[in-house]
Amino acid sequence: MSWLESIQYQSQQWGQRALDRHLRLGVTGLSGAGKTAFITSLVHQLTLGDQPEHLPFFAVVQQGRYLGGRLANNQPLAFPRFPYEQNVQYLQQQPATWPPSTAGWSQLNLTLRYKSAAGWRSKIQQRSELQLELVDYPGEWLLDLPMLQQDYQQWSTFCWTLFEQPHRQAEAQVFADLLANTDLNDVSELQLQRLTDAYLNLLHTFRENAATFLHQPGRLLVPGELAGAPMLKLFPLLPAQLKQDSPLLQQLSEHYHSYCDYVIKPFYRQHFSRLDRQVVLVDCLSALNAGFAAIQELQQALGLIMQSFRYGPASILGRLFKPQINKVLFAASKADHVTPEQHKALTLLLQQLLQQPIKHSHYASAKSEAMALAAIRASSAGFVQHAGQKSPCISGVELDSGNKVTLFPGEVPAKLPDTALFNRHPFQFPALAPLQHSGQQPMPHVRMDHALEFLLGDKLQ
Repeated sequence: MSWLESIQYQSQQWGQRALDRHLRLGVTGLSGAGKTAFITSLVHQLTLGDQPEHLPFFAVVQQGRYLGGRLANNQPLAFPRFPYEQNVQYLQQQPATWPPSTAGWSQLNLTLRYKSAAGWRSKIQQRSELQLELVDYPGEWLLDLPMLQQDYQQWSTFCWTLFEQPHRQAEAQVFADLLANTDLNDVSELQLQRLTDAYLNLLHTFRENAATFLHQPGRLLVPGELAGAPMLKLFPLLPAQLKQDSPLLQQLSEHYHSYCDYVIKPFYRQHFSRLDRQVVLVDCLSALNAGFAAIQELQQALGLIMQSFRYGPASILGRLFKPQINKVLFAASKADHVTPEQHKALTLLLQQLLQQPIKHSHYASAKSEAMALAAIRASSAGFVQHAGQKSPCISGVELDSGNKVTLFPGEVPAKLPDTALFNRHPFQFPALAPLQHSGQQPMPHVRMDHALEFLLGDKLQ
């Protein structure tokens, strides 16, 4: 983007924000939490799904004041565009498939038009507009934010404390043995690449194990445009090796600080420091399937990440010079993978999992809400007759086998389960493919109207 285009784009945003006509919405979540599906569904609901019967709890639609939404054409050409249309095509395939995981950051701008309900706008304007800015990025990159609070030695110590946990120890031992036999005076490219490749293999092994969530640095797993950059030759030395002022320690410390200064800080400034509102998506069901260690590590990862965001009430000067997140929606994704009467327990579990981040947002006077939702439906709910009684069930298509199934997936604990419960009752919530989307009908969802009302309702008055 040229400097002139940049100035024009920023000036336009500045004016809209001064009039409270511009909103930056951040969709936050670890890999697999459903960020891409949420953004795809949100765009669809605002542009094509705005019927009262489809969004019954979205007030601006119910009151007949919503005039529609369109993809804005003012996005700078140098900004990667969120692949909304391609994602919809995946849902229209036969069989329908989930859109692929995000491999780099992208942005999408929407213009929402509505009739004001009251105030001076309703008297002098036939219509009002809100500019909505959405950003998508790999969940792996989000995990890098806590690294800004550490130096290389602290980060290495943190990594090995994590790797010593029972569910990680066996896989980490091979890499530990490799480091223990490494010449700390050798900082050749071959040595750095060999050890980085070994550490990357370890991260891949951890990621394939559903019981782990903290994988740093995230750009090593999903490098994006940084593939091959020297600063990505980064791995944690053993705690004993940190006590030796070796050439390898000095080299890795330089790479770490470069990574923080030239990758993490710009990423945070560009995408997170300017947020007005936030959605935090959490896949509680997959963590329950993986066991007690997964629940603990998911809670730890989310707690560390949420410390990086700035919360507080909205103000005119704040919008212009120092934006704060004044509303945050905590959402348990994939709610349609359990029966509807389990949604309350799923929401309570989410609140327990995010107890400290929720308290932090409340302390900072930001409004928050927790709910269970499914941005894009993967099942239909109903009942089956069993022993003369009706039993709740869901029907869908298994993601791996492609087989149609009708089942009761199980009960969701309303509070964080202990090891005894996992030993007595292993969880097996299914992975389901999305329902077929014809393109002619609104995209099926669970509580996206509630989410839209909380996130946008006050801005569309």
